[in-house]
Amino acid sequence: MKFAVKQFPISHSVRCLAVLFAMIAGCSPGPITGGTPGVLRTDGNPLADVQITIYSATSATNEDDPLGYGVTSGDGTFELVQRDSTGPLDLEPGSYVVVLESVGAPTELPAEYLKRDSTPLKVDWTNDKTLELNVPGLTLK
Repeated sequence: MKFAVKQFPISHSVRCLAVLFAMIAGCSPGPITGGTPGVLRTDGNPLADVQITIYSATSATNEDDPLGYGVTSGDGTFELVQRDSTGPLDLEPGSYVVVLESVGAPTELPAEYLKRDSTPLKVDWTNDKTLELNVPGLTLK
């Protein structure tokens, strides 16, 4: 018993693959943008690849739940995203606590910045243009 195999020209196969990839790429969500912008620095130098997690300093409920987070780019900038990553996080005026975590940064962060109850990063936000965060005295590698 012989089976006939129909061969398609290479250009037909390439077009089919291109259409398939375009369909897959069109289904994936893009990055979330538009949240409160910020910048993280140490003594004026940007800190890259650091996750910023922000908590309300005055919340009486869900104290362990962060409001949102952001990850710094190469120039230290970030935009805050809601904790469930469903949209941008626009901070309301108020007091906040900020926790940092390295996500590939060549800088080792002091342990005090890693936990909500010990971080010295506290912000009184008044809806300024950019959330300015500074971690003094770090040595960049």
